[in-house]
Amino acid sequence: MYFRKTFLFLLLSFSFSGALYAQVPSCSAAAKFYSKDSINITVFGASTAHGMYGHDFETPLQADFEHCYTGKTISITNNGIPGQTTTEGLGRFPAAIAGRTGFLLMLMGANDAIGMANKKMKLSETEKNMRYYVKTALDSHLIPIIGTLQFFNDTKSDFNKTCNLYIKQINALYKKIAKDNNLYVADINKALGRDWALYKDDIHPNEEGFNLLGFVWFDSVNQAIEDKLLLIGLNQNYPNPVKDNTKIGFSLSQAGRVQIKLYNMNGAIIRDVYDDYQSSGYHELNAAMGDLVPGIYIYVMQVGGQHISKKMIVTR
Repeated sequence: MYFRKTFLFLLLSFSFSGALYAQVPSCSAAAKFYSKDSINITVFGASTAHGMYGHDFETPLQADFEHCYTGKTISITNNGIPGQTTTEGLGRFPAAIAGRTGFLLMLMGANDAIGMANKKMKLSETEKNMRYYVKTALDSHLIPIIGTLQFFNDTKSDFNKTCNLYIKQINALYKKIAKDNNLYVADINKALGRDWALYKDDIHPNEEGFNLLGFVWFDSVNQAIEDKLLLIGLNQNYPNPVKDNTKIGFSLSQAGRVQIKLYNMNGAIIRDVYDDYQSSGYHELNAAMGDLVPGIYIYVMQVGGQHISKKMIVTR
């Protein structure tokens, strides 16, 4: 599954007295329906996964999840080693994921691009390695998310321009592998683009860049959670009270028929709000209520033998 066209969670920052401040992320409505007690994340990769110059993306990522998934235990394990190619990481991979559950964030391959530019590696070697990582992770019941690679700053280096030709090939390969295995992609390359103000050196992000990476990973993990790891639940409509139109959100743990009916306080059915089959995950629908008599109503979702209800207030 490819990275969303629009970020659900954007890094918004401003400067004040020389300091950089970043807003907390917008939390998905689906966070309250997460089906597990913890979010476990294993990070595997090279220097950007490890962190550089005293900064990393794991720290803001942890803070983002703690902000949105209150009451959940957040565990992030960093297995980044600077300088390694995907080939050099093969030997330590089994130990890195042993006993781990949840999500595997893979960010590795920039050193492969350097190797290709130096005629010491081939793209086919990187493909073989990444397919091994993915298969091994899936066999271990992890949810892999592949990160695309950021560009090298090539404004003053012909060698870096050559590296970037291979970065493009590797990223295209990673997206193909993700598509082949129905995986998620954290499109770091798209997020950083060629904004060198987000870089500390030719390849590594600075503090602001790492914060942005945290949001990119956060968005991708949330997408996986919304698609795969939600309880059956019904959200409070918004706005409430409602004058004309309102939104109703619901989550499904598996695909099924969803029926939502609206009742008055006497128990009489006023209308069928929704009746259709939906995939697992979080969904939201728009409902027109402008023709209703002001008052209190109850909307009830029926799915898989379960009934869940919420109160709605209609006003003028």
